Amino acid sequence: MFHVVTPPPVNPSRDDIIWLAGPRLVGLIFNWGLLGVLTTQIYIYHINFPKDRRHLKILVYIVYILDWIQTCSATYDAFQWFVYGWGSIPALYNLFTGFLNVPILSSMIGSLVQIYFGWRIWILSRSATTFSLISLLSLLQLGAGGVVAYHIYTDASEVTRSVGLVRAVGIRLGGSAAVDTLIAVSMTYFLLRSRGQALSHTNTILTRLIRLTIETGTATAIAAIVDLIFFVRAHNGLHQVSGVILCKLYSNTLLVLFNNRLVMANQTVQDFASSAQQNSPHSGSRVEWNPRAEVDQGELMEIKFATDVDSGTLVSVDGAGRFLHSNL
Repeated sequence: MFHVVTPPPVNPSRDDIIWLAGPRLVGLIFNWGLLGVLTTQIYIYHINFPKDRRHLKILVYIVYILDWIQTCSATYDAFQWFVYGWGSIPALYNLFTGFLNVPILSSMIGSLVQIYFGWRIWILSRSATTFSLISLLSLLQLGAGGVVAYHIYTDASEVTRSVGLVRAVGIRLGGSAAVDTLIAVSMTYFLLRSRGQALSHTNTILTRLIRLTIETGTATAIAAIVDLIFFVRAHNGLHQVSGVILCKLYSNTLLVLFNNRLVMANQTVQDFASSAQQNSPHSGSRVEWNPRAEVDQGELMEIKFATDVDSGTLVSVDGAGRFLHSNL
């Protein structure tokens, strides 16, 4: 099943073995740790957003299943290196299912998340050009991931650095970093533009969205760039630390965005309710809100709540701070 063409070093030094085995072990530990974080986020999502649209639920659970497959594949490789092949130099330099868990599954998960973010940008801005560019770059890195998988499957050796493999890795990781940067910049720009049109009460929410977008986009872009630099410059296993956890960063980024609606909904409802209490012209008016505000994925975020129960006032505002409905 595993094809190894390039032979391993005959007498690798102790440092060579340490710098090859150590990063793999660290990467596997981080992989399982991030899978635990993702599982917790999946539980939070399942409990709090049962009414999300079906295609969003399918996206979340497909990403979760792919992440489990990726972690199981990486764990299988670890058993081959540290259990079944303990003390074997050829086994240590064999990549086994590395063609599956890094280039294929990571590229698939990354592409799903990137295209989803592109779709959210299109919903926010109606910019077909931005969405098309994000989709093309995402599909490019996905295709390059398939080419990387072919090269690794053909020669599953840690020491192989064929010209075709290096180019494919460069396109895959460089494309991922480029599309992540484009997503962060585009989302920040359109959110800032919406912030200029928003009510003062929602500026805090938009600032939180902008900060979250920059942080998550920067994390995935940096991980891809670090992976590329280590693969090209350092002929050891350092690139496998960021490489094996890259898909978990994408998955957790997606779930952070979904679950962050809880915080934003509560904050927005409280801000508007507080403002309504201060400005209501009705004596004895009271304001109430539901901490689990109704959130509709049809827009970036839509929150509906009663601001003045006595007068029957209803306010509906989206995540950009625009009124969708009001009879104030």
